[in-house]
Amino acid sequence: MYEIIILVWFLSSVYLIVGAIVFNKASFMGIALITQSQVILLLIILLTAVYIFPKNWERKRWGLIIASIVGLNLLCVLIRYSIEEIIFVRYLGFPKTKDLNPLFYVYDNFYYSLPGFFLGFITFLIFKTIAIEKRNSELKAVAKEAELSFLKSQINPHFLYNIFNYMYAVSLPISEKLSETIRKLAGTMRYTLTQSNVQMTPLIDEVEFIQNYIDLQSTQFEQGIYYSFTKKIQDDNILYPTLVLITFIENAFKHGIVSDPKFPLEIVLVSTRKKVTFQVKNHINQQLKDSGHGIGLANVKRRLEILFPSSHSFHISKDEMLYSVHLDVYLNDGK
Repeated sequence: MYEIIILVWFLSSVYLIVGAIVFNKASFMGIALITQSQVILLLIILLTAVYIFPKNWERKRWGLIIASIVGLNLLCVLIRYSIEEIIFVRYLGFPKTKDLNPLFYVYDNFYYSLPGFFLGFITFLIFKTIAIEKRNSELKAVAKEAELSFLKSQINPHFLYNIFNYMYAVSLPISEKLSETIRKLAGTMRYTLTQSNVQMTPLIDEVEFIQNYIDLQSTQFEQGIYYSFTKKIQDDNILYPTLVLITFIENAFKHGIVSDPKFPLEIVLVSTRKKVTFQVKNHINQQLKDSGHGIGLANVKRRLEILFPSSHSFHISKDEMLYSVHLDVYLNDGK
């Protein structure tokens, strides 16, 4: 996209220079001054559109925007002075400005820089609108794809719920452990089916779903599993991407060691109203070979890129023994 800005700037610069030569019989000095002013204009447009507004607009840092614009203007004053009063004078033999008024020089530079700031702001808004439209289109495509996959794989959920409820009722007088397992299995399947087409859900529901999943997985091991699940949640009702965290837990059970007290699975979830940090560490089970293709992980990465394009950080570290995931999601532009 920024190639378009440079192309428009280049064509407008050529237009100004040709016009100055043809109609005003501009000298070499005049052409040099026009060129340097256009270079400064491009610098202002790019920095305004790429850095100043994108970094501060969403977070409503109006004071920082104003300070950045003033600082950029002062930088342009320094650049302009260095070019016009030092470089051009020393190397091109241009006359040095007599009785230069510093305050007027700054004011003059700011006056002629205003169109650059304005064009940079307009460029930022155009790119932001395009990005939002692209993001909405991608979300619709992902949602449609998920919906089709969901419909293809869905067995009548009411039928499943009724079967699980029946199994729970039958098993209740036989074994409390069995009935509790069936209840959690029913809840897990219900959550997966009903929430699979929902983008965001209360964080507390995701935590409960993860805990139920861990409890169900533990039934596979006679001696149980060894893990720690640390939760520090400031607000249970903050919304979080649905069925994202469970992917990392699934991978830990699928490829990790969970039945050895020397190598416990470690899960940490820390949440404030602006940021949610999630960490998973597990020791790799060398006896298990990875037969998957990372589809779930790739899907999670793609969803995070769409939902939080510039408001999340995701890092995976892996060595021969340890697999670690660290995910930060900044809510409401809290980064």
